[in-house]
Amino acid sequence: MRPVRVSATRALALASATILIIGLMATMGCGGEKKAPKDPFAGQTAEEIFQHAQRQMEKKNYSRARTTLQAALGRTTTTPDLIAKVHLALADAYFYDGGIINLAEALSRYTNFMTFYPNHERVDYAQYQVALCHLKQVLTPDRDQTQTRRALDEFLKLRGQFPNSQYVAPAEEKANEARELLAESEFRIGQYYFRNEAYEGAVDRFRLVLEQFPLYSKKPKLYLLLGRSLIGLDREEEGKLYLHKLIAEYPDSDAAYEAAVLLEEPASATGEGG
Repeated sequence: MRPVRVSATRALALASATILIIGLMATMGCGGEKKAPKDPFAGQTAEEIFQHAQRQMEKKNYSRARTTLQAALGRTTTTPDLIAKVHLALADAYFYDGGIINLAEALSRYTNFMTFYPNHERVDYAQYQVALCHLKQVLTPDRDQTQTRRALDEFLKLRGQFPNSQYVAPAEEKANEARELLAESEFRIGQYYFRNEAYEGAVDRFRLVLEQFPLYSKKPKLYLLLGRSLIGLDREEEGKLYLHKLIAEYPDSDAAYEAAVLLEEPASATGEGG
């Protein structure tokens, strides 16, 4: 049998391929031995890690703070009290980061905190934050007010369950913000009815605002439109009562001037937009 001759070029190519295969096999063999990532908090206690997360929160590095807080939960030195603090801090990290998704996550975490730690010293704070989560998601008065109502309910719950809490006063201020939004929403519906001469519906809405939201900021305008709506329903004497009430309580308002003119010619109050 005659020996097979291999050219120098082909021999070099075969040698290179062999080296490449050996290299790949070596690489694959080492690939299964991945090194564990370094622990950035090696040697630190859970409390020290928690304090580090607090500093990140102060600098508004909320995403990093969440990662750090999770690391604190994994330490053997984490005490039950610290676990509660970490869970509350995680809720804060989502809340202050902002955005609909983060607020939803914060709401869930504050609610869970109250469920698992009902006797914790900061459970009143968690309740306040639950209300704020809803308040931060409210829509404009011409849109759905579900979140506004939920916020108001949660603020009232705080006052009922924790009457001595430091958060009662700020909760009442925020509750008034929610009430103003709800009142404005109902008032705009009443205005719509009034402009379309649906006076019965307008009267119902305006009276609802007076009954449920006595601190509504646009009460002069409300009195005026309520009086005009009643006059539009041929309930002139009842309508005049609200016009007189408007003049007595808000004498310097533009609405009071209109009311004075209308009292001279009440028929002019009907059928005009407000």
